[in-house]
Amino acid sequence: MKTKITTTAAAVLLGISTLASANPPGAPAIYNNGPAAPLLNMTNMRDTERAAFALYEGLMQATEALVYVKGCTPFSVPVSAYSDGNGINQLEVQTFNGVRLEAALQAPVPGFGQNIDVTQAPIAGILNNVAVDNLRGRYTYNHLNNLMVNERTSLRVAGQNGRPDTFYSAAIKDFYHGNTYGPGQFYEIYDYGLQTLSKSGYPVNKWWQKSKAVRDNGQQGCTVFQKDRLVGVGACRITLSTVGYSQPGLFWQDGNLTVSQVTPSAPDTELNGCSLIQVP
Repeated sequence: MKTKITTTAAAVLLGISTLASANPPGAPAIYNNGPAAPLLNMTNMRDTERAAFALYEGLMQATEALVYVKGCTPFSVPVSAYSDGNGINQLEVQTFNGVRLEAALQAPVPGFGQNIDVTQAPIAGILNNVAVDNLRGRYTYNHLNNLMVNERTSLRVAGQNGRPDTFYSAAIKDFYHGNTYGPGQFYEIYDYGLQTLSKSGYPVNKWWQKSKAVRDNGQQGCTVFQKDRLVGVGACRITLSTVGYSQPGLFWQDGNLTVSQVTPSAPDTELNGCSLIQVP
């Protein structure tokens, strides 16, 4: 036992020494020339995509709170998302009493953007055998569809003593369009961003997040949200990966929400696998 403790302590001290001698990490290479002109970076993100992405973010934030409470215990659960941009916009964990989220799109404000309010179904939901309830948050997109800010999402997760703990989460994401596949508006949309988790108003974890979405163009589309913990107890990755329809007026995809104990340097398997197959 003493040897094990000594070895662990040595590893921790080595990590501290490495951090102390290193420079702060630079911005991703995409920003090497500074911000791109907004008019060049704008996307034509649809109402259905804005609603779906807000729902995905809400479920990811709930999972981050769960990880903080229960640790990074690996699990995977099926999920289903549906959005028509009007009356039905929802995301549900497909397990018994699974968490269900709904999105309400507010009227766009010309020249400014649009708010989307995400709330949880009236009854508590279960995520990996843990009760999650009262999730609510506002996700605000700018009018160029290249920035989304979530100033605060609140939710409750059953703690170690069985009593609900209150968490708050905030995120900022910037969207870019990637490859274009021939004429039309079928292309990739991806983003980078940061997110913080707070308990009772005080920050406890920080996550690096990125996502990629490919619209369907004669084949199924795909969407992947991935978050890696940067500040907290141990490495952890949350991945929400779905496939299905992503067309004007319809976003309907199924997939899985997965938690795994890997570092941020691990291969981005799901992100890399989300791509449109080129027809020879």
